[in-house]
Amino acid sequence: MKTTICTCLLCLIALVGHAQSKPTRIYIVKNGANTLAALQFYTTLNPDLLIKVKNNGYVLIETNADSLGVFKETSYSEEYQTPAKKQKPTFIKLEHGETYYFKVGPAIYNQHLDVEEMTERAFKLYIGLNDLTDNLKKYVLNSSKSDASGNPN
Repeated sequence: MKTTICTCLLCLIALVGHAQSKPTRIYIVKNGANTLAALQFYTTLNPDLLIKVKNNGYVLIETNADSLGVFKETSYSEEYQTPAKKQKPTFIKLEHGETYYFKVGPAIYNQHLDVEEMTERAFKLYIGLNDLTDNLKKYVLNSSKSDASGNPN
């Protein structure tokens, strides 16, 4: 009986440990081609790294954080602080190990952004029908400030 209980506990510990080590993935694709400018934003995990989503590609953000703060990129002149330090972030709560899919683009006749969460199948169909499948750019953002590395691939 003790052997069975110990085996079950070890399996449970291994399962919980494996689930926590799996990073959260966020896929973002740009909606629409009415402008050639890239969608650009910063995060609180690495405000020095500009994340760009171009018309002919999509990005994958991998993180071990439980939330991600996002700043919309704006065009300030060089004499002002970076946009990440001037704006208030919008935070997205994340579940460890989950995968999220978003389509983001400019709202019609407006400077606001239209954000749509998608299913995995809808996302894959969108990037497949729009010939974006080979244009992935990957960013890795760690929750500890000393480990924040956002080297895009």
